[in-house]
Amino acid sequence: MIDRLIEALQDAGLVLSDQELAILGDAQSLLHDEDIADALWLAARMGGSPEPTAPEGSGELTDDNQQTITIEEGEEPKEPANLPLAPVVSAYVQESRQNLEADEIEAPESGLPLQVQTAPALPNALGIGRSLRPLMRKASSRTQLVLDEMATVDRIAQEDIWIPVLKPASERWFDLELVVEASPFEFVWEATLTEFQRLLEQQGAFRNVRTWSVETTDNHDPRLFPKAKTRTPVPASDELTIMARSEKELIDASGRAIVLYVSDCRSGLWQSGKIHDWLKLWGQHQPTAVVQLLPERLWSETQLNDGFKVQVSAFEPGVANPKLQMHNPPARRGPSVEDSLLLPVVTLTASALQQWAKVIAAGGQQRLPARLFDMSWVQDTAPQDDAAWAVINPQTPEARLELFNATASSSAKRLARLMSVVPTDLPVVHLLQNTFFREAAEPVHAAEVYNSCLMEQTGPGGTGEVPRYKFVDGVRPLLNNANPIDETLDVLDVLSKEIARTLGFEINSFTALLYPRTDLGEKERAAILPFAQIATQTLHRLGGQYAELARWVEADVDQQENWVVPEEPEELPEPSFPELVPLEVIVAELVEAEDEPDGANESGLELITDEFTIATVTVEVEPGQEDPDDRLEQFEFVVAPLERRQKEWVIQRQRQTGYRFVESLSVGTGPGFFRGVAKRLGLGGNDPGVLGFELEMVAIPGGTFTMGSPPDEPERYDGEGPQHEVTVQPFFMGRYPITQAQWRFVAGLEQINRELKPDPSRFKGDDRPVEKVSWYEVVEFCDRLSNHTGKDYRLPTEAEWEYACRAGTTMPFHFGETISTELANCGGTPYNGGPQGQSRGETTPVEQFEVANAFGLSDMHGNVYEWCQDYSHSNYEGAPTDGSAWIEGGDPKYRVRRGGSWCINPRFCRSAFRGDLEPGGGDYDGGFRVVCSAPRALQRLTG
Repeated sequence: MIDRLIEALQDAGLVLSDQELAILGDAQSLLHDEDIADALWLAARMGGSPEPTAPEGSGELTDDNQQTITIEEGEEPKEPANLPLAPVVSAYVQESRQNLEADEIEAPESGLPLQVQTAPALPNALGIGRSLRPLMRKASSRTQLVLDEMATVDRIAQEDIWIPVLKPASERWFDLELVVEASPFEFVWEATLTEFQRLLEQQGAFRNVRTWSVETTDNHDPRLFPKAKTRTPVPASDELTIMARSEKELIDASGRAIVLYVSDCRSGLWQSGKIHDWLKLWGQHQPTAVVQLLPERLWSETQLNDGFKVQVSAFEPGVANPKLQMHNPPARRGPSVEDSLLLPVVTLTASALQQWAKVIAAGGQQRLPARLFDMSWVQDTAPQDDAAWAVINPQTPEARLELFNATASSSAKRLARLMSVVPTDLPVVHLLQNTFFREAAEPVHAAEVYNSCLMEQTGPGGTGEVPRYKFVDGVRPLLNNANPIDETLDVLDVLSKEIARTLGFEINSFTALLYPRTDLGEKERAAILPFAQIATQTLHRLGGQYAELARWVEADVDQQENWVVPEEPEELPEPSFPELVPLEVIVAELVEAEDEPDGANESGLELITDEFTIATVTVEVEPGQEDPDDRLEQFEFVVAPLERRQKEWVIQRQRQTGYRFVESLSVGTGPGFFRGVAKRLGLGGNDPGVLGFELEMVAIPGGTFTMGSPPDEPERYDGEGPQHEVTVQPFFMGRYPITQAQWRFVAGLEQINRELKPDPSRFKGDDRPVEKVSWYEVVEFCDRLSNHTGKDYRLPTEAEWEYACRAGTTMPFHFGETISTELANCGGTPYNGGPQGQSRGETTPVEQFEVANAFGLSDMHGNVYEWCQDYSHSNYEGAPTDGSAWIEGGDPKYRVRRGGSWCINPRFCRSAFRGDLEPGGGDYDGGFRVVCSAPRALQRLTG
């Protein structure tokens, strides 16, 4: 057996030392030799094979490819050069571009010398590899035979016939045909598809993996080409026909091959309906599926929308597409079996691929999204179908931006704004994603921007480069104006430092790169020019010294070819500065008088004066800029809408941005503060200095919304109606409920009307919300906070609270139709078919769930009830429509509370639910958050 193992390893290109072979011999009692060979083969392909060692007394090392490297005596062994492991072939063909590994550096393009180390292009590669395990089963080979040792021994013992008995060899179940459709935006997916192909080859689920490329002619005829790293495109001609391969080459008569067709389903092949014939041909003989590069929320914008939405499952493993069981068939009569194409659709995610693998293996009751196409309609009407009438074709930059904002994801919108600051080259986009998006840096966001109405292609990019794109005229300034200034400066700094590092020097900021440098050559200065030309447009918007720098750079570019450094840079205009105004002052000093001074007074002190002339600067503050807190900062948060998929609820986490200011709560512990009180309140009064906490106030833009719940909302109350429209002005609201640490701090401030207990809460914890506080105590808290900060802090009105909680949504929760205790602290009873939850029995820290609504507010559902200003009313008859507090006609014995709590079922945590309590009461599930009026900055921000 060990001899056969050695032969198998040699066939796989592996040569092991005597020590390693001895270890394998010991493992024979535990593992089959074929299993060990498979494991070693896979380790070699993944780069994890043992380091080759030289036998004792030998002067040679043998690598995995049996290349001999001589080692002189006393010399350290060197790494063998140019010894690749298993050949890795590009997952698809890109015109005149050399394939790059995922861990290699992106090549510079469009004149920018930028090289960016991209993040892993295939998210959760480990999870994707594990998701394919259902396909790793083995089957009997139809072509290879091996010795059946037990049957041979039995024949010899029973019949005395010394003839070996053979049996089919064991091999992997399926071959894989990976077919990648070429598209204008394939350069965006290059790294992702390369990593995906490598994963399929190395994971071990398939017997063989072959990669193909499908390209189209001018007539939208598909052409199939075998795998290749690069291939020069050929026009539709006889030469192209000769090079192309037949689509029938992918058919396996035994049915033991799988076809995965990778596409975004937007190309002319789909629009003309010509690729459907190939997919139907493959699907009739073997499992065939489309790997959709776009997320499911964008499928409606592709040609998949031409098919009926269905689900499929399988009762038998490895069946062809027509034998799949179809669920949720179309309401009207669908196409006949002969005229239909049933096509499963998966995405490059672990969960989707695991569903697909289980359907192929017929494991469990898994269902897979699919599309049912009527082939007669596709073939007869698609070629003549002119969909131009249904396409919105905006002409003005404003209309283009409006369409993009209405259809793109939040990440794509932010990426477009960042791209407006700098050149739109792909390495720049990768840098922006890696720096400003972190884990949300996915290729789909770049594809959304490049494929939008904001961009237009300017050229193929040349040899070894990707296509070049630019913003349509007039779009860049609109996007640029929507960028916060701080973020604009950050983008310029990050990109300029990367450019400088590539050119071999270091800078501190983008201004150092834009100022002409004497130590750069013509090539380096020309390389910086594309960045400078775009950056100057941004600098003009910033105004002041930045605009002056932009004019300086533009003048230099106009006067000097290829941005030559001027000979006398000192004569260039200086940055603008306010005019200096002379001011005469008299400085007086009291000194001890000498004997009988003329100017001495009775105290023996003499006043000595001297005159000085100094320069002053008068800076005029623009209206609305007086308050330093007008400077809002941008922050990131995660929203997590709940979506129903089949019989499960799926949390869709997405990153968004909002605006806020941070109120610093601090107090000195010096002579002006009684340290014993500070120690008693938990403020660390033994140590002098500044102590306190931060209060995050989120900018809530003004708007009009429908207040109350509709009559058909599950488990609603009549008091939540009638629905009525309310217009709310911009304001700030606390990002979280007031915490116990914040409460203790304010409780130690100067009293206004009533005393405050420093630690009223039942469930202790600095970052937990304060509870067991009455409405009167909460008003005292707001008064003390306002007195301390100089701002008008107060409780929200009931209309403001519901408007802020909904954040533009109309469903029972800002999460969607239901709620999950994975996202909020409430009772575990399911609501509206939602999941069974966990009842925690206590409050939780305000940041525990790390999710928010679209405004950036957290803990709006559950944890603690939140006080409002309004008196209690039985319904909304006569309610104000301007967002003000509703006092008139209410019951003064009760005040409104909203949001539910940790001990309340989801029904009472809905956005529209209205609760109340006596203002003097303080339950263990009641807290609050504060609001304050919007300063001018927010008024300008929200128009």
